[in-house]
Amino acid sequence: MADFPNPPGHPEPPPPAAGAPAGGGNWRSWLVIGLVVIGGLAYLAWVRQHSPQPPAAASSGQNSKLLTADPSQVVGRKAPDWTLPTPDGKMLSLAQFHGHPIVLDFWASWCGPCKLEIPWWNKLQAKYRNRGLVVIGVSEDLKLSDLKNYLQSHALDYPVVVADSSIDPSYGFPFGLPTTLFIKPDGTISSLVVGLEDNADLQDHVQNIL
Repeated sequence: MADFPNPPGHPEPPPPAAGAPAGGGNWRSWLVIGLVVIGGLAYLAWVRQHSPQPPAAASSGQNSKLLTADPSQVVGRKAPDWTLPTPDGKMLSLAQFHGHPIVLDFWASWCGPCKLEIPWWNKLQAKYRNRGLVVIGVSEDLKLSDLKNYLQSHALDYPVVVADSSIDPSYGFPFGLPTTLFIKPDGTISSLVVGLEDNADLQDHVQNIL
């Protein structure tokens, strides 16, 4: 198609700055991903807040919830026990794995950064299985069908449980996904990580709890 000059009084637009991307596809893609994650977390928080709440446990002098506390205040605390359903309806508790180094990975099937980490968790679980490592995925999916559909087409080589309001009094709601707790064999928390980290950093956290 032929180019036509601008009408009088309408100067030509300036050329793009040197080094500027030719298109806006990349930043638009990340913007969409960010909006989806933020929207999903906001809706999930609303659902959890309006679900029936179990009685709060007696205070132990540490009232801040694990997932909503400053990470520096979480290190050294005991990870409270929980009992949650697996996608196929069985019940799993944290206490079953006492004496093992444990990774609790809070994630969702709609969370892009979470899904990037899954192959790394598979490899770390395989690498350190003989040293007792247990990785547990704690799904924050609102619909069980979404989680099941994802698991049918993606291999997770570790157990997955479904989060519900029963863990809110002690764990609270994650600031973001993924959120990961690294727990030593004696049940104390070594570190809390919010957001995506690369494989090398995750392996460092795992080695600290072995």
